[in-house]
Amino acid sequence: MIPDISGYTEFMTTFELEHSSHAINMLMDAMVNAVGQEYEVAEIEGDAVLLIRKGPAPSKSDIEKTCLGIFNAFHYQRKWMQQHTVCPCGACQGLINLTLKFIAHHGPVAEIRVGKFVKQSGAEMIVAHRLLKNAIDAKEYLLVTEKLLEQDQQSEGPDGVSWLSSFEEYPAIGKINYRYMHLTDARKQVPDPPDTGDYEKSDNTSYLELEIDAGYRDVYMVVMNIPARINWWPGLLRVEQDIPQVFIGSVHHCFFENYQGTITPVKMILSDDGFSFVERFHIPQINGSVIYEYVFNEISESKSRFCCRIQNEGNDWSDTALGYMLFKNLQQMSLSLKDHCSKLTTSLFEPTMRNRMA
Repeated sequence: MIPDISGYTEFMTTFELEHSSHAINMLMDAMVNAVGQEYEVAEIEGDAVLLIRKGPAPSKSDIEKTCLGIFNAFHYQRKWMQQHTVCPCGACQGLINLTLKFIAHHGPVAEIRVGKFVKQSGAEMIVAHRLLKNAIDAKEYLLVTEKLLEQDQQSEGPDGVSWLSSFEEYPAIGKINYRYMHLTDARKQVPDPPDTGDYEKSDNTSYLELEIDAGYRDVYMVVMNIPARINWWPGLLRVEQDIPQVFIGSVHHCFFENYQGTITPVKMILSDDGFSFVERFHIPQINGSVIYEYVFNEISESKSRFCCRIQNEGNDWSDTALGYMLFKNLQQMSLSLKDHCSKLTTSLFEPTMRNRMA
């Protein structure tokens, strides 16, 4: 059985490599975890997973159940990543274009051992891989060869409601008959991840605004990278977190000279000429949270407008010593950000990322 990600080549070659690789890894993990112990993961083939099940062939209903389990896990993970990303690059924003198809076949295979590696080979393995290129006019489907279905005595006929019949002919292989079912409706039924609890508050709090001699994309990438804020945020000594990534809902423990707090991103919005980024800052001293809102807009290719403000999310602290300190810190942070970004010697956006956002 081969679950294969369609759109992989364009995704990996068009978009920023580090982010596209990370996205594919997370999707592959979701697929493999959904398999459980039923199949052996024989090989990861870049955009596909080669699954082997030794012994009697499974029934068509068992194949359908297994593939739909993998399919749901793939698309749930994709939805979760889309919902939680704070990165505007083409890879992180292009996840919606990734699709999944399945090839299922049956027959004897040989095992070639090279050192500690075991490679599956043989004519039937070639057939399964050739079927990845076929004439089916769809991106998401489950293809099962007739040779596999011959092992299932209770398999329904080829005129079933959800299954269609077709064949392919390949040089040196000949004619391969198969049945297939579309997975378009199955994709629509994949549940959405739980709501992230986006912060929707809007009040009359004033923005602090300034111009920065750097592209708005680069300024955004600097602010979004919470762990690296120690390089420019005044008084920030260190940032601790369980995992290195930044996403909606990630938790970042920030230790300043005079206080500490926990920062959690809650929203990122893209527009034609900029971004907005919202994060919650929980502060133990007030036993509550404040909201930092940042807006990044393009003035020119090398100049941007940066706006920021603090909003109250509980008791009114604006006239307190803490409120005054937070506002002063916001002013100092903005000026430090301006200075830091003006000294950037290279763009934080790779060319492919920049072209995608253009």
